[in-house]
Amino acid sequence: MTDTTSTSVAAPQAPGAILSKPLSIRDTVLAQFKDTEAGLQAMADKYRNVVYDVTTTKGMNEAKAARAELRDDGRLAITRAEKKVKADVAELKEVMGTEVERLVAIVKPVEDSIDAQIKVEEKRKLEEKADRERKEANRVAAHRTNIEQLRAYAVQAEGQPLETINGAIEKLLEMTFGEEWEEFAQQAQAERDNTVVGLRALVQREEQRIENEKLRAELAALKASAAPPPEPAPAPQNIIAQQAQAAIESVADGEEAEPFEVDDWGAMEALQEAPAPAHAPIAAPAPAASTGKAYGGGSWSRAAAAPAAATPAEASVQDDGTRVSLSQLKERIAPLSVDAAGLETLGFKHVSAGGTSKLYRACDLPAIRDAMVKHLNSINF
Repeated sequence: MTDTTSTSVAAPQAPGAILSKPLSIRDTVLAQFKDTEAGLQAMADKYRNVVYDVTTTKGMNEAKAARAELRDDGRLAITRAEKKVKADVAELKEVMGTEVERLVAIVKPVEDSIDAQIKVEEKRKLEEKADRERKEANRVAAHRTNIEQLRAYAVQAEGQPLETINGAIEKLLEMTFGEEWEEFAQQAQAERDNTVVGLRALVQREEQRIENEKLRAELAALKASAAPPPEPAPAPQNIIAQQAQAAIESVADGEEAEPFEVDDWGAMEALQEAPAPAHAPIAAPAPAASTGKAYGGGSWSRAAAAPAAATPAEASVQDDGTRVSLSQLKERIAPLSVDAAGLETLGFKHVSAGGTSKLYRACDLPAIRDAMVKHLNSINF
């Protein structure tokens, strides 16, 4: 078989080079009619402005002859020629269509062959472009997925053991961001560094939580092994009842009772419910000095408040009314830390609350320090 593939291209012919003589049916037909124009003009001029005496036989015959010439050799000759041309054109149309198809069949297959070559190449280029775009989209999506995975480690590590989190930190720090990351290397490294910071903060919080749990358990064990506390002081309710009875008796004897000062409900609850800490003996109640709590007018009242029982440190430390918050106490013992539950385990409960803060007596700070030191000294490492 002869190889018909060739890169040589024939020089294109100028438009209309094949049909060197324009074929214009219009010009051909009109030229035929144009040739008759002079004869028609001479005929019209021959009879123009002629007046016939049609009243006579001769005149009538001459007029009829003139009319017949103008009709047959003029008007009808032209219209007959028109009909003949139209018939020829209709026949030519049919013949011309068949001839055109024959001539087109000579070049159309060659044109179709070249068109097929062009379309194959255009399709190949479009497919290559689509494949490049698909690969580029997959490449970018893969990098972004990896970066999202780096960012998600901090969330996925929540609730995991410390060993797992520390192992993840080590693996992240071992990662390098070379040429395989392409233009995403800098962004990936930044996400890795942010994730490591978040994981380290998570480790620090978890270690602090474990240490607090351990300290709380040790304090609970120490409290369980401590000696039982001494007998509690008389209940404040009994003192209040005695003071109220004394006030009633003084009124009955005609004595002038001191004016009542109404306590708020919080002060009443603190007086009745404050437990005796275990770190120091409870002092005996001080004698009531013509003051007491009485029930007057349907609400708790007092004349002049006197403590019914000494607080834990009153035996050796005088309370001047100064209070410190839990956060202030933590600042003093930093970098160690303790919470309200731990202080209560050591025997120190807050005496009041200032808004959302728990307040402790400032005079108890030395005793709190000594209790913490004693606990630390009791731990066997």
